[in-house]
Amino acid sequence: MDFDTVPASNFPLADLVQFLNQGFEDYFVPIQFNTLTFLHMLRKDGIDLTTSQVLIVDDQPCGIGLIARRGWTSRLAAMGIAKPMRGKGAGSWFMNELSKEARQREDREMVLEVIEQNESAVKLYQKSGFEIVRRLVGFTHDGKEEKKGELHGMDLQEMGKLILQHGLPDLPWQLSGESIAQMNPPACGYRYRQAYLVISNPEVQHVAIWSLLVDPPARGHGLGADMLKSAIAQHPGKTWHVPAVFPEEFGRVFERAGFERDKLSQWQMKLNL
Repeated sequence: MDFDTVPASNFPLADLVQFLNQGFEDYFVPIQFNTLTFLHMLRKDGIDLTTSQVLIVDDQPCGIGLIARRGWTSRLAAMGIAKPMRGKGAGSWFMNELSKEARQREDREMVLEVIEQNESAVKLYQKSGFEIVRRLVGFTHDGKEEKKGELHGMDLQEMGKLILQHGLPDLPWQLSGESIAQMNPPACGYRYRQAYLVISNPEVQHVAIWSLLVDPPARGHGLGADMLKSAIAQHPGKTWHVPAVFPEEFGRVFERAGFERDKLSQWQMKLNL
């Protein structure tokens, strides 16, 4: 087989959506994109279509790798291989090609997240030189909460600055201060005393939590759990989701607020280039 890559920017959006859906056919968890959700992912994750690549096998598109960049870091935001090409070396070749291109750009590291229970994907990335940084976990809450503190709205750009100042230096891409600062309403930020929270649109049934931060001097006094309870009480009747991109060490604060841990988890991985 003859392998090659072509920049994703050479293709219409509709074709890229098709390649992505083909790449995630029969995936570990069901994933399906349309043009709107694809555009949302491009904006939210800062994906660069000129750097992202389409895998070509014998002159046919057979995979896609979406790349986001910040400074000297590249993130593999998604990679999928069409079902007929799986198990034939296409994934290994493509991953090695993407990392080679990152080195040619003089990037210093490449990062990604992968479902921990998807053992074949984990082995592929480890074979390509990626190492595990930490486990990432998610949670769910049924929305029943009576405790309510007074919440104050916050600008999302200001939230991003606080995360850059006080958050972990190696947060997963989606939780970083840069990513939060790029979010727009109807997502919203809240402050409760010295705790801060970012959530998706609170007017819909399912609400996602995208950031939880407590000022360093105020940590260790239950303020993070109080913030979560206050937000849930302010928006009653919703189902709350913590995506599996939160470091495992954050788990205790969610459990104290009544969240239940999800079964699926992810590995945060990094490749030094």
